[in-house]
Amino acid sequence: GVTNNTRLRLANQGEVGENGGVAGDLYVDIRIAQDDTFTRNGDDLHCWIQVPMSWAVLGHDLEIDTFDGKQSVRVPAGSQPDDTVTLKNLGVTHLNNKSERGDLVAHIAVKI
Repeated sequence: GVTNNTRLRLANQGEVGENGGVAGDLYVDIRIAQDDTFTRNGDDLHCWIQVPMSWAVLGHDLEIDTFDGKQSVRVPAGSQPDDTVTLKNLGVTHLNNKSERGDLVAHIAVKI
């Protein structure tokens, strides 16, 4: 649940002071690398799935890769380009509440 450019302060975990003084603080700056599959908006993850026009018209079940392994996604019949399917609780863990997570939002890209 940590966001990009977050700075963590670890008290008394840095270098020891001169003449045996108290250890200083250690600062850790976090930079999150971009992913080829997912983008992040808050605690929600977004991905794009390409489906043929016949799947969008008739509907189809498919599996997509997530950070929790493969998950089944239902493309509803009559789906339009840029419609979304939301998979609850498969996003990023909330920073201050590890029992809650964001969602994974799959954007449908119809191949014509």
